[in-house]
Amino acid sequence: MYDIYNELNKITDYIEEHILDKITISELSHLIGLNESNLKSVFTCLTGKTINEYIRLRRLSLSVTDILNGESITDVSYKYLYNSPSSYNRAFKKFEGITPKDLKNSKQLKLFNKIVFKESIKNYNIDYKIYKNKEFNLFYIAKNINYSNRSKEIPDFWRDIKSKYPEFINNKRYGYLQKNGDVSYYCLLDKKFNGSKEICIKKCNYFSIKITSFNSNDIIDNINKWIKEYIKSLNYKLLDMPIIEVYYDDFTEILIPIT
Repeated sequence: MYDIYNELNKITDYIEEHILDKITISELSHLIGLNESNLKSVFTCLTGKTINEYIRLRRLSLSVTDILNGESITDVSYKYLYNSPSSYNRAFKKFEGITPKDLKNSKQLKLFNKIVFKESIKNYNIDYKIYKNKEFNLFYIAKNINYSNRSKEIPDFWRDIKSKYPEFINNKRYGYLQKNGDVSYYCLLDKKFNGSKEICIKKCNYFSIKITSFNSNDIIDNINKWIKEYIKSLNYKLLDMPIIEVYYDDFTEILIPIT
């Protein structure tokens, strides 16, 4: 039986593997044995994007990482097969809303993620931020928890902390899970409080996304999704350091350590 979703995933896998090469509709149609006209129609119907537009958006997304990692705008423009730096600049500004030279000062960035085809195609545009060389000096109280039951034990721990320490109410607060033999969850503030211990989290880069939820299951699900889909789509790798949750009044920011 011909599985169109599986066949289209071969297309997006091929595009990722050859993103720095010229890619034609002809070679993609030959890859899955579907004529060019039908391939273009099916792809656009399911994604709302043409294949060429999809390739362009993926290249622009990846170019953000390269520039943030220090590659020159000129080198990046030719790397992703633009005819000139000026044509790359125009495409980049249309995509991100800023020019490449302003990238490092941007507070919010856009990513067009690699598409994985299944019966429900999601929106693959997301907003994110990259923090460079960020470190934390925080004060904490920690508790050992059962990892398999963490979606219940973590909220219970937060409720207990807030009942005992009013400093955790209406202030920016932090949390993270630490697996070092035992599994512990840390509740933290950026100022000392009664019974707290100090911890320094060394400098590293973080991939940051905001969600409008404080629910433990939502946070766990989103962390897993971002590591699996978005981090990989930007050619970053996960560091063996804590994934930090930062809780504000109306949203949660997740900081995923990357290299």
